[in-house]
Amino acid sequence: MRAPAHIRRRDLATLAAWPFSRPQPLPPILVRLSILYDAAAHNNTGLSGVERQRFEQLLKRARAEYAVSSLLLRENYVEGAFLRTQGYSEIPERFLTPATINIFVSSSLAYDVDRNRTGGASIGPHGRAPQTSENRFYKTFIGLREASDGTLAHELAHHFTLDTRRNPTPAANLFADLKIDWWLWRQRNGNPIPEFRACANLEWARP
Repeated sequence: MRAPAHIRRRDLATLAAWPFSRPQPLPPILVRLSILYDAAAHNNTGLSGVERQRFEQLLKRARAEYAVSSLLLRENYVEGAFLRTQGYSEIPERFLTPATINIFVSSSLAYDVDRNRTGGASIGPHGRAPQTSENRFYKTFIGLREASDGTLAHELAHHFTLDTRRNPTPAANLFADLKIDWWLWRQRNGNPIPEFRACANLEWARP
């Protein structure tokens, strides 16, 4: 059967290739990170070279995974940071950078930061609350002793999906964790995740 005259040979080739064509890449989003290594770890000697290398492996994995969704991680490093404890743990503001996700990396995290001992925790800006001070920054905490290979990518996802701009219940937190783990699994298998791009145009995530 002959094709209608108005369908050109080039059109037929395009139609034949359509089922095998790949989706167009998403516009990239640049995500700015500020890395703070705990200078007070190990009795104020700081993190060891092995511990820093371990974090760099977590960062490399997160960078590769989020590239699938066209989220490009770019980091700078801040030296000398530590956690101040005054009933709760906080990073002195002189070490924190606006318009970035501040990632504090320690050998292990205090109980008030990481109650479930997952090796990670993330918070966003919020007002003063019982046992916590007012916070103007986006922060992620990584405890290398408890963290798994996917902990950093998981914690960043809470920022990317805007979880850290909300005040969810424990049940909502659990549901968010399950969703994120599912999306991360799909992303590791080559599927871009639009939900991770909800952060577009925040102060630390720009096209």
